[in-house]
Amino acid sequence: MGKAIEQAFEAATKVVLGKTLSGLENYEDWLQTNLRPAKKHKSAVSSQMVYDPPLSFYAPASKRAVKQSEALELGKHSLSESDALSLNLSNAAKLLEPLRHHTSDAITGQNVEVEECSLYINSSYCYRACSFVNCKFCAYSFWPRDSEYMFGVDTVFSSKFCIKCYNSVNLTRCVEVSHSSNCSDSYFCHNCDACSECMFCTNAKALRYAIFNHQYPKEEYLRIKKLVLEEIAQKLEKNKKLELSIFNLCGK
Repeated sequence: MGKAIEQAFEAATKVVLGKTLSGLENYEDWLQTNLRPAKKHKSAVSSQMVYDPPLSFYAPASKRAVKQSEALELGKHSLSESDALSLNLSNAAKLLEPLRHHTSDAITGQNVEVEECSLYINSSYCYRACSFVNCKFCAYSFWPRDSEYMFGVDTVFSSKFCIKCYNSVNLTRCVEVSHSSNCSDSYFCHNCDACSECMFCTNAKALRYAIFNHQYPKEEYLRIKKLVLEEIAQKLEKNKKLELSIFNLCGK
């Protein structure tokens, strides 16, 4: 893992939690909870690791998956003229065995320091992420798009400085926000739109300085927010995870 992505994680935690957390890989299990991580396995022809997108489309062919560099070489193989002419349903599996490979390493555009990832376009400084486009400083995520400073997210577009967010668009400085849009500085919120400075809100629109959908005076909200974020940061620093998430909030 490069130094840039570690520094990005430290910057993101400072921005959204008010405290710098370090050691990105120590938070791997937590960051990959409630999202679809890439399927990691060895190449069919070498000991190199292949990272398949976590989609059913790739599952049947995963045993024959190879790295992109390997696929370029394997693509030079072909059937002889005689084998091609003799091909039929009974011998197809045997004759086509040397050609039965695929790669999920669909890599296009200009990419810089992208490590242990697959299926990406025009991205930089990303680590252990999958299926992303026009992103930078992202890790342990599936399908961020046009985004930056994203950690542990699944299907979040046009966003920045988000940790553990899901199925959302245009989020800024959010933690554990799902199925929401156009929100900023929000924590543990679901199905919200155009909300800012909110905690534990659901099915809400255009709220500000709100907790459990109840709006507070700005000073009181910020006082409570400071206490909540301090506790979250302390638990993360100590345990490297949070038991609470947007998906178990009601149960807790």
